[in-house]
Amino acid sequence: MIYQITGGTLTVKARSRVHDTTTVWNKITGEVDADPDTLPTAGAKATFTVDMTAFDAGDFLKNRKLRKDFAMDAHPTATFELRSVRDVVRDGPTFTATAEGALTWRGKEVLVTLAGQGKLDGVGLEASGTFELDIRKLGLAAPRFLMIKMEDEVTIEVSIKGPIRSEPT
Repeated sequence: MIYQITGGTLTVKARSRVHDTTTVWNKITGEVDADPDTLPTAGAKATFTVDMTAFDAGDFLKNRKLRKDFAMDAHPTATFELRSVRDVVRDGPTFTATAEGALTWRGKEVLVTLAGQGKLDGVGLEASGTFELDIRKLGLAAPRFLMIKMEDEVTIEVSIKGPIRSEPT
């Protein structure tokens, strides 16, 4: 079954000794090819795209700083390609699993491992996962907000949802 990803969020939690910052991207699209009955043995194929220009860090100054420091307009798209799914445990339409894939942004590719869960059935797909990322692997350095220096390692939570694709593309 092919599921068309029509929504979701990518939430990045950046830590500092003084104050954490959470930034949310809300434009995720993509496609998942998975069968609920064979997910534990056959896995899935998936590709997601995140519009990196559609984000909110909580206030105008943080948004402006991130847009400039990370050159969001020059690098407007990040992609994730699922490479494998393992440790799948199903309970009816719900499941937990470990997903491995490649995150590509700013001309760099980083391999990531997500711990996740979701629901996969004949109607649609909802899934979420979490992973840690050292942004230096993407050629970035953590920004400073006023006198606060953020850490280079961030926690990323992603959630996606979408229906079965009704017509071929």
